[in-house]
Amino acid sequence: RDGIHLLVAAALAAPLVAPMLLMPFGIAWMPPGWVQLALATPIQFWLGARFYRAGWRALRAGAGNMDLLVALGTSAAYALSLYQLVRAAEAGRATPHLYFEASAVVITLVLLGKRLESRAKRSTASAIRALTALRPERARLR
Repeated sequence: RDGIHLLVAAALAAPLVAPMLLMPFGIAWMPPGWVQLALATPIQFWLGARFYRAGWRALRAGAGNMDLLVALGTSAAYALSLYQLVRAAEAGRATPHLYFEASAVVITLVLLGKRLESRAKRSTASAIRALTALRPERARLR
């Protein structure tokens, strides 16, 4: 499940990141603000829901953790972008710089980190089981 979530997050974040990667080559294009909103929203609230849940649990316990920081940081970027997008649309102005890609990329990279951590834990547990299997049944002390 985590692998599928990571792939979906990467697929949705790619159109937000690609234009920034092309800027050094003289290609200055960003998707329209509403497209950015449509791509970032599922990452923020579907794939990032785990960070809200874990952050809320930590907050209720009177503690802070990485999940709370991810939820707060990405929510701030998302909310500011949404505010700027709506204000620009109401005033009929050009869309200012938005930060939807920042929240999407942070969540995607944290999902990648959690996936790598999970894989490393499984591999470590497997290695420990293999070492335990090599243990002799009895040992003689002199």
